[in-house]
Amino acid sequence: MAEQQGEKSNQSRKMGLGQATENLLSSMQCPNHLKRVSKRSVQKVNKCIQVYMDLEEENPSADLSLSPTGLSRKLQLCPGNMLPSQQGVSSSSQVQSALSALLPQLPAPPPLPPGNKVPLPPLLVPGITAPSLPPLQPCSNPECNHLTCGYGGQPHPKKTPTLRMKIFHWQKLPSDVVRQSRSMWAVMPSSSKELVEPDYASLELLFSVPPTAPMEKMRPKIKKIKEITFIAPKKSLLLSILLKQFKCSNEEIAAMIQKGDSSKLDTEILKQLLKLLPEDHEINSLKSFKEERTELANADQFYLHLLEVPSYHLRIECMLICEETKIQLECLWPKAQAIRTACETLLTSHRLLVFCQLILKVGNFLNYGHHTGDAGGFKISALLRLTETKANQSHITLLHYILEEIEKNHRDLLQLPKDLDFVSKAAGIHFDAMRAEAGANLKKLLEIEKRLFLSTDDVKMQHAKSIQDSLDASKDLQKEFASIERKKEELADYLCEDRTKLSLEDVFRTMKTFRELFLKALQVENQERKGQAAKSEKRKKQLKEEDAKRPKREYGSTFNKK
Repeated sequence: MAEQQGEKSNQSRKMGLGQATENLLSSMQCPNHLKRVSKRSVQKVNKCIQVYMDLEEENPSADLSLSPTGLSRKLQLCPGNMLPSQQGVSSSSQVQSALSALLPQLPAPPPLPPGNKVPLPPLLVPGITAPSLPPLQPCSNPECNHLTCGYGGQPHPKKTPTLRMKIFHWQKLPSDVVRQSRSMWAVMPSSSKELVEPDYASLELLFSVPPTAPMEKMRPKIKKIKEITFIAPKKSLLLSILLKQFKCSNEEIAAMIQKGDSSKLDTEILKQLLKLLPEDHEINSLKSFKEERTELANADQFYLHLLEVPSYHLRIECMLICEETKIQLECLWPKAQAIRTACETLLTSHRLLVFCQLILKVGNFLNYGHHTGDAGGFKISALLRLTETKANQSHITLLHYILEEIEKNHRDLLQLPKDLDFVSKAAGIHFDAMRAEAGANLKKLLEIEKRLFLSTDDVKMQHAKSIQDSLDASKDLQKEFASIERKKEELADYLCEDRTKLSLEDVFRTMKTFRELFLKALQVENQERKGQAAKSEKRKKQLKEEDAKRPKREYGSTFNKK
């Protein structure tokens, strides 16, 4: 009974495997030809499996695994799989059919786009070599964009950088959006020979992100202790900015003030420092401070060093007034000398005197019988009106006529603009403003001298000589101003002007304008007028010669030929 039950179980097992194989093979479809497996192939596979079962019964110790490797090796022993011409050689197609029946089905590949002519790839089974696909035929249509025919040529391998590259910021277009429209990106395929490939090596060399040094471990932040200050925030900020200009310590700045060293303390810095000196309440607060100086702000520490300098306020004022006096004298002395020279030129110029006498004669001749005639002289401002009197001929003024007379009979007067050169340079200098500025500075010096006299011996010895030198130089400038004032009064009498009303600026400006008109009429206008007169004279002479060559009638009139 046991043997009969074993045979029945073996037969059911054989029928179960065969039926399962037949069902699997009958349901499978060929991916390349889309046809069902023929019944003949199923019968051959069943025959191979029957042989395998018989061998298993004869040799139970053999490998009974149904792995693809073992099964393919044992299927080779099946005589049904031998070719008629070559016995002992297995058919690869039959083995693949058998294995595909025993293995679980793989998921179907995704469908191809419509119109694609690329054949589907065969189902890959481990241990079995898949047949190679035939090469794609190139598209013969030159206008095809290869989106419908499926031929894209051999794709170029995508280049990837080996280093971290810098980002090129652009607005990316998705691939599906680009291909849906006839855009510039879809017209030419990526495998076209007309496309230019960049030099990826140089691109990577130029636009790679430079390696950064490894960052040190972040040290724990030390909480900064708040500085103590007794100065207003705005004043403290201005003082801190001022102190940074010295590029030295607060002790060195205080030492320079105590020694009177002005090598790093120019006028502007001293003026700002004088405005930012500590006030009484700040001084009291700093003197009552008993803790460490390092706890104070930088501006407060500077004040503490400054308070240690005796009479620091007077020392700064002495340094400032000496620097200002030096700069002022360098600016005012040349101007004062120019004014004095201009006054002396007007008083001593012989050519100016002769020229004015000539104008007086011409003016009395023109104004004969008028209430302005028979004049003994004229105001110096009348020199500017020589161009306002026009002659009968066009573009000729009284100044042009006088210059023609000078060129004929008094050529020395043509050098008059040279005499008025110094006067022209002095135009624009305000004598009264200069005198007021110098007087204010002298007043400051005298006040500093009085305060210095009441100070300590140390301060006297340090600044007494510099203050005295500045006083002497300022007094010399005042003497020069007094000399100019005397020249001004003399010039007022020379020009028949009121001493109290005469303005040197107006006189110098008038003489400068007259000099420019003189040179313009002499060098430009008279030369042009002479050229035009010469052309006119030449034209008259030519007409006269032509008229003389014409035949004349009996009574002297010209004869016109018909």
